[in-house]
Amino acid sequence: MARFWSAALVALLLLLIPGSLKAEEDDAAKETQKAEQWKISAELRWRGEFRDNTDFQPADDFDAFLGQRIRLRLLLRAHKRLSFFVEGQDVWLFGAERDKVIHNLATNLYQAYADWSLAASSPWQLRAGRQELIYGKERLVGAFAWDNVGRSFDAARLRYTRSAWTVDGFWGRLVDVRRAGAPHRPGHRDLYGVYLSQAPKGSARRTEFYSLFFHDGLRTAGEASRPAETTGIVTLGFRREHAPATGFRYEVENAWQFGERGPDGHRAAALVASAGYAWGGRWRPAVSFEYDFATGDNNPSDGDSREFENLFPTNHPYYGYADLVGLRNLHDLRVTASARPHARLAVQADYHRFLLASSRGPWKNAGGRVLGLDPTGAAGRDLGQEFDLTVSVPLWEQHLALQGGYSIFLPGRFAIRTRGPETHHFAYLQTTLRF
Repeated sequence: MARFWSAALVALLLLLIPGSLKAEEDDAAKETQKAEQWKISAELRWRGEFRDNTDFQPADDFDAFLGQRIRLRLLLRAHKRLSFFVEGQDVWLFGAERDKVIHNLATNLYQAYADWSLAASSPWQLRAGRQELIYGKERLVGAFAWDNVGRSFDAARLRYTRSAWTVDGFWGRLVDVRRAGAPHRPGHRDLYGVYLSQAPKGSARRTEFYSLFFHDGLRTAGEASRPAETTGIVTLGFRREHAPATGFRYEVENAWQFGERGPDGHRAAALVASAGYAWGGRWRPAVSFEYDFATGDNNPSDGDSREFENLFPTNHPYYGYADLVGLRNLHDLRVTASARPHARLAVQADYHRFLLASSRGPWKNAGGRVLGLDPTGAAGRDLGQEFDLTVSVPLWEQHLALQGGYSIFLPGRFAIRTRGPETHHFAYLQTTLRF
């Protein structure tokens, strides 16, 4: 069905585009009115990725693949209080057929929702349908745009806006992303939430409060051989940010969790704190220092869950671009320096020092896959260090951009003893075209 709707969208775009090209120059006013009624856009992205020593073992395991993503979008304003948005995408990975984690979905319907408001000046707005959910810096709820497939929900969101305050209430069910022919995952993953944001106009400050409830219908067995049950976790948190174009800037986010992970009681917490300074001038240099913490489970057999549940994040920009670490069982000390040597060149360098919060808890990557575990705790907590270099080149305003990066992960004692001693290398080159 998703392929049918995406194919229908492509056919509709092909019918509409020629009509817009026939417009005459002397009919500018009419064209402006049409542009207000509907808008067509597209994004084409290609990214080559290269990894070496993925398993941290001496054997040669160099891997490379090319990811292609094409997204076509149609925005239709049927009425001043009602609009529709449809986005189809086509995703292919060339050279990654053996990787069972990577998705290869061909054509699918990524977003399809309607926006409706009571009146033109009404503070209430309802969005219903398949959509992205993006909140804060996406550390807990995000669209995961780095991924070739991305993340969307079949959801309903009611928004109230008054002065500097915005209040969202929403429910969303994660779209089941799977390889062609693979069975559906048993049990839906649902997210309910209330999210309050205060962002005064003209101010660099932003304050957010949130309450989230995550329900996973997949039945999970307990640590102490308890019968499998579903998961229900509540997350309460706040975020405060001050991010001026120049000068001192900071961010603090704190989250607490309670509930049940399967039959086990769940208690966990996370903290993010960063501070930095940005200068003006031609090069616009900036430097920042960040500390990320998330609890881990130091007793994997006591029937109590203590590892922080990362929910639905966009982890890639925060805990090392090699994506070997996520916001769970973690201490991360990060230093970032950036500059713009040219109007069309941005350079950023990052250093990470990773430690496990609990030596007996698992080491998991950005997607939640277990990479290492020592239930005895004898391997210690030293996970390793990572150096990242990112170069961005916006060639043509917002239409064409190049980005490349290189990451090197040096394993610490825990990584060496649970996975291997070899240095991990990751590099990529990405081209994005929008029109």
